[in-house]
Amino acid sequence: GNETYIHTFYDWDGMSVGAQEIPTNLGPVFRTDTFGTGEVPDTRSVTDANMEAMFQEELIVGYNWSTDFGWDFGVKGIQRELGSTIEDVAIDAAVIDYYNNTAPGTWDYLDDGEATTVEEVFSGFHQYVLTNPGNDMRIYIPEQEETITLTAEQLGYPEPKRTYRAIEFTASRLFDGRWGADFSYTWSRSKGNHEGYVKSDNGQDDAGITQNFDQPGLVDHSDGRLPNDRTHTIKVYGSYEFDMGLRLGTNLFWQTGRPINCFGLHPTDTFAQEYGASSHFCNGEPVRRGSLGLTNTITNIDLSVQYPLAVGDSELVLKLDVFNVFNTSDVQEVWEDGETSGGAEDPDFLRPIQYQRPRALRLSARYNF
Repeated sequence: GNETYIHTFYDWDGMSVGAQEIPTNLGPVFRTDTFGTGEVPDTRSVTDANMEAMFQEELIVGYNWSTDFGWDFGVKGIQRELGSTIEDVAIDAAVIDYYNNTAPGTWDYLDDGEATTVEEVFSGFHQYVLTNPGNDMRIYIPEQEETITLTAEQLGYPEPKRTYRAIEFTASRLFDGRWGADFSYTWSRSKGNHEGYVKSDNGQDDAGITQNFDQPGLVDHSDGRLPNDRTHTIKVYGSYEFDMGLRLGTNLFWQTGRPINCFGLHPTDTFAQEYGASSHFCNGEPVRRGSLGLTNTITNIDLSVQYPLAVGDSELVLKLDVFNVFNTSDVQEVWEDGETSGGAEDPDFLRPIQYQRPRALRLSARYNF
């Protein structure tokens, strides 16, 4: 699409104002990085002609049974396996290899009348293509006005993998006019090298064009526990209604933390190095995805109170919700860059960047007629 993505850097004297520290006294522009000009590219150059649809296979086996005393119980096993995905990949290194080895001597391109080498044009970030990573590719090269085949070996990307396995136990009692309850416990594991359309370990939400698979080095040592891996999850809901119509309800949520990574500079892939602290390396050593423990276990309890008032033939329902009753403030995310973009040790590594939302109240009214 016509993505506009431009970084502009200014000289600055360090002065800022306000609680948000808004920079003031900006000087002249000294550098501009353009990742997307806003122009729609030739679709032949951004889409693999061999590309197939993405898919996931899912198998669920379960059993439910009811009892004479009003409770329903269930157990089920779940397995989801990623079959194929679509992501954007940089093909510069593969194109250089193609014109130097597979089809040597065939590169011929003039830039403003001057001959250029393939290395000068494909400098690492020149052409990104939507494809099924890990497969061969048929792609149009605008500078040569030809479609070429790049092998999976030349491209250097592994096949995307994601496996989710879970066992879930449930128990529920339908509300009978007096009380009702629901309970679930889930054990799960989510592993692989590709979370999906978004990349939540660095907050990237531009679906299908995250930095995952952008360069081969960014996928090195990326196979492990994925960001949405939560081993244990417990959910409890219950409500009780008194004779005068007053109803009390509660929600309890308990979940173990998410895996922690260490992101740094890739020691050998020069193209991946330009992404800064985005590879699964720290201090030049590989750090497997999700191998540095977990963030805090999250516990959250909400309460609600509601009371109906008769208004003629209608009803006015007043309700008070209290979210996070005990005002717990567990850490939900930490800073996972172990190095700065320059390769130095990042002083903010493992510092909290997101906590639970604090206690909050909500008063509402509903009129039924």
